[in-house]
Amino acid sequence: MIRLKNLTKIYKKGKHEVTALKNINLEVSKGSIHGIIGLSGAGKSSLIRCINRLEEPTSGEIWIDGINLMSLNNKNLRNARKRMGMIFQGFNLLWSKTVFDNIAFPLKLSRLPEAQIKERVISLLELVELSDKANSYPSQLSGGQKQRVGIARALANEPNILLCDEATSALDPKTTKQILTLLKSINQSLGITVIVVTHEMDVIKEICDYVTILEGGEIIEEGNTIDVFSKPSNEITKHFVESPNYLPKDLVDDITMSLSFMKGSAKIPIISKLIKEFDIDVNILSGQIEYIQNEPLGKLTIGISNISDNLDDIISYFESNNVKVEVITNE
Repeated sequence: MIRLKNLTKIYKKGKHEVTALKNINLEVSKGSIHGIIGLSGAGKSSLIRCINRLEEPTSGEIWIDGINLMSLNNKNLRNARKRMGMIFQGFNLLWSKTVFDNIAFPLKLSRLPEAQIKERVISLLELVELSDKANSYPSQLSGGQKQRVGIARALANEPNILLCDEATSALDPKTTKQILTLLKSINQSLGITVIVVTHEMDVIKEICDYVTILEGGEIIEEGNTIDVFSKPSNEITKHFVESPNYLPKDLVDDITMSLSFMKGSAKIPIISKLIKEFDIDVNILSGQIEYIQNEPLGKLTIGISNISDNLDDIISYFESNNVKVEVITNE
């Protein structure tokens, strides 16, 4: 369990102060994949770097498995950091060292016996599918391979927590998906808690159980990923999870609605039942079904004619069937 209490980070620039994080209170469940997302400057990278105190918080508490990291001296903090691996957007590899030596580096700092280091590195190379690249140098690797080396190195000391700071931002979509699949596999097979900082909602949608939205150094929304996608309550959150509903005027009916189907409702013939029950005409304007953590989430935009005065009853009908409704204003 990771628990942040009233975490604040203020940077001083000459006589000026910039508040990057303000009274952050956050819990990350053990064994989960937790995403942190926000626009540029929201404070997400500062937050993840405060968790292992690469950035020193100005105030607040960082509790990990019952220990407040803010109370630790330098020696105990170094030992605590061994239980937290970290991977970076820019890979942060040692370019003059081979893949094997890059992965072995933290183990050598821990002064493990050479035989134990070799065994551990070989095992990690197999895990990230780079056994044939042990003697290669970073300059000889693709971006995805470099990040796999970074992941293996982060796992070298057998951490309980893996911190990912924009780990896929420098990768193409196909390689990003491969890296995300690897991270999810590591989470499931090793039981490691993974915190993912990203500005890409597709990354959150692909692997994260929970998501926290940051803006201006504060948490503006958080919850299960499927719930946040289905029912975003904040306008900034809608920027990440919803496409703008701009429709040509000749497609606009009496009422236009945006519907979100979730938790089983995507498989129910709700529209056909709606037409029969209310005796109305429904025009489907756009729609799609996507999957978030293997849960179907349907998005549908419809136009309704002959609605008379039963709009509230129609909205209630949708909500009783676990469908989120937003009436769209077309200008």
